[in-house]
Amino acid sequence: MLERILRTAKRVAVRLAASLKRFPEPLALAFVTVLILIYLNHAASRPDYLMRVAMTLALGIPLTLSLRVLWERGGGRKVLPVLAYGLAALFLLAYYHLLLPDENMVSMTRYIAFNLAFYLLFLAIPYWGRREGFEMYVLDLGIAFAATYFYSLVLFMGLAAILYTINTLFSAGIPGEVYLDIWLIVVGIFAPAYFLAGVPAYGAEYEPGDYPQFLQILFLYIVMPLLAVYTAILYLYFFQIIITRHWPAGIVSHLVLWYSLVSTGVIFAIYPLKERNRWVQLFIGYFPKLILPLLLMLFVAMGIRIRAYGVTENRYLVLAGGLWSTGQMLYFALKKDNRNVIVVLSAALVALLVVTGPWSAYAVSKYSQNNEIKELLLKNDMLVAGQIVPSSTIPQADKERITSIINYFHYDHSLADLKFLPPGFTLEQMEEVFGFDLTYGSWGQYFRHHLDGEPRLLAVADYDYYLPLFAGWHDGMEVKEGELAISYTYPVLKIEREGQTIYERDLEEVALGIHAAHEGEVVLDKEDMALVEENEQVRVMLLFQHIDGREEEGLLQIEWMELAVLVKVF
Repeated sequence: MLERILRTAKRVAVRLAASLKRFPEPLALAFVTVLILIYLNHAASRPDYLMRVAMTLALGIPLTLSLRVLWERGGGRKVLPVLAYGLAALFLLAYYHLLLPDENMVSMTRYIAFNLAFYLLFLAIPYWGRREGFEMYVLDLGIAFAATYFYSLVLFMGLAAILYTINTLFSAGIPGEVYLDIWLIVVGIFAPAYFLAGVPAYGAEYEPGDYPQFLQILFLYIVMPLLAVYTAILYLYFFQIIITRHWPAGIVSHLVLWYSLVSTGVIFAIYPLKERNRWVQLFIGYFPKLILPLLLMLFVAMGIRIRAYGVTENRYLVLAGGLWSTGQMLYFALKKDNRNVIVVLSAALVALLVVTGPWSAYAVSKYSQNNEIKELLLKNDMLVAGQIVPSSTIPQADKERITSIINYFHYDHSLADLKFLPPGFTLEQMEEVFGFDLTYGSWGQYFRHHLDGEPRLLAVADYDYYLPLFAGWHDGMEVKEGELAISYTYPVLKIEREGQTIYERDLEEVALGIHAAHEGEVVLDKEDMALVEENEQVRVMLLFQHIDGREEEGLLQIEWMELAVLVKVF
């Protein structure tokens, strides 16, 4: 038994060493990334820049993988180590400073797109100029990836169980953060090294009989029939639209998009079976043509939404995905002897194009939404000589639409990107500038209060216990410490000692009191957001950090509270 374990460990060690020898740069980047994440896991304060450094290093993994497989092809053999890796380092440095300034929607979606593009390049580079075997190569890597991370999950669960047992039986005091450390090491270092050791060398060839039997059964007898049924359902809906002349709902665009993307992946995966199976031949021959009218339905649905509300990133990405799917289906339908590496390369190109340049989803969406609000302001005579004229009498629907556009810029971009707004405009100036406050239709009038953003120290020496409370996540919560028990059942906070209630407070009532005293104000001082109460047995401070709520038909309701509860027991 011991000998078998040692042989297995030796095989794994040899595999990991081979991976490190073949892909040293990607694995070094993975190692440093994991070290930073482990540090952040244990740090009392977590600097934002360190997370962005880790993200940038992680982006370097697929980039250097692509350079490595390019080198293996023989391209730029002499110049690659110095010039190519130097340029890659400069790119990552520029990306960190220019394209990853923070972790907002734009930065994160762009980051995902660049990662996707680089990983797709890693797949495609070994098969530039080659026709045969690419689909099998991708399937081979996909199976190896799934198997590797399944092994990694089992390894992590085993190590976590060992730690838990030691901690329980011997009171070892192992902190909970160690479990995340182990997870990061397993999935961030061990798994990539193990997986990369199995990447086929450049020039590897596949035979028709190499196609995995379980995938053949999965695609031919399960996935392809399901797609055929789904196609029939969408065609029934398509004919209903033609008969009733009731244009498609917005949801249909997403249904058709994901259906077309899955179909593209399935056609790609079954392509090696084309010459061996009549069912596959028919599917590849007719299915791309059948999808094209359904994709037209996607564009009609998105056109209706864009005409009504303008372009946003989500709609742009749906259109981009639809156009890419249409291009692939035309390629499958018109080209008889396909080079399916084009499918992957075109996906990588689209991923980069939608997040960079003046044609990007962000630039087009901001331009479109600026035009939308301009039309609304002109329609209601609120724009004169480029200046906004306040008006409280415009239709409710227009107030809601203007609010939606302003929130879009506030949360996804910057209010500075919205033309016609005065310099330094904030949401607190809505009524002053537009003549009405943020308006949310059937959801009522939204309000919120939060502490100012200045970092501060909170003196806790006069209290025995501190409890952070997120009222909105917890329907019920109870914490016990010795004879003391603190419980929260919306909206009541209760403190008990030895089973006797010594303090009870309706937190929603307190939050509404703060709102009533500071209506119209958003940023409040600590003194305005705190309540201190004391009786013979206990002193309690309730320090609110965030209060969110809405007013509808004169009724006030708190939707979210974040606060610190400090308790002193006498």
